[in-house]
Amino acid sequence: MSYVNYKGLVIKEVNTGEADKIITVLTAEEGKISIAAKNARRAKSSLSAGSQLFAYSEYMLFKGKELYNMSSCQVLEPNYEIRNDIEKLTYCSHILELISDNVQEGEPSEEVLRLLLNTLYVISKTNRPLKLITVVFELRLMSLLGYEPHVISCVNCGKAQDENMYFDFDSSGLVCKNCLNPKSRSISLLPGTVKALKYIIFISPQKLFNFSLSQESIKELGEISKRYIKEHIGKEYRKLDYLKQLKLE
Repeated sequence: MSYVNYKGLVIKEVNTGEADKIITVLTAEEGKISIAAKNARRAKSSLSAGSQLFAYSEYMLFKGKELYNMSSCQVLEPNYEIRNDIEKLTYCSHILELISDNVQEGEPSEEVLRLLLNTLYVISKTNRPLKLITVVFELRLMSLLGYEPHVISCVNCGKAQDENMYFDFDSSGLVCKNCLNPKSRSISLLPGTVKALKYIIFISPQKLFNFSLSQESIKELGEISKRYIKEHIGKEYRKLDYLKQLKLE
């Protein structure tokens, strides 16, 4: 029997049998992989901690007929802070749903895993606005998935400016006031929102969350991201609606 080692983060868990689990783990090398964890739901199981949602661990696995089977695991970051805070948990559950839906099995996903780890770290370890962190994640993820919006200049004339710009969903990018089609599906943007879009798409991963933004611009980015995801992914994600019911958003 040959073993393989992967580091990855649990993005989905399903209970099976009396005490087992099947978990979906995001890895750099193979994208999503499915792992059977025998007796992982038993309190004294050595596989329990590494089978929890949001846990980042190193796994020793062997290949079964359909799934990997977990032999052992070492938890590197449990992300307890997320599971113990309803607002953080809701935002992060939304983030994991996006990952689970749009990352494929067998597809190297090093950049997506790095983005996910950095995002969860900022959410769990800092007090930065959760809405902003999540929108930054969404827009950067869309770029990594191949849906990068054109934000460096006007899609039509190529003029690079921050004032009097619109995000045009028909063109998947920025359009200046002079080129705007009145019948297009677009929203006007504050200069700060335009600058933030450029920063989010092009800045290095290490600096991705190192900026602040006004509430008005965060709202505009949220509107762009929500509509852009629905336009290109074809799904409207609703987990964050729960926060509105709790009046936390």
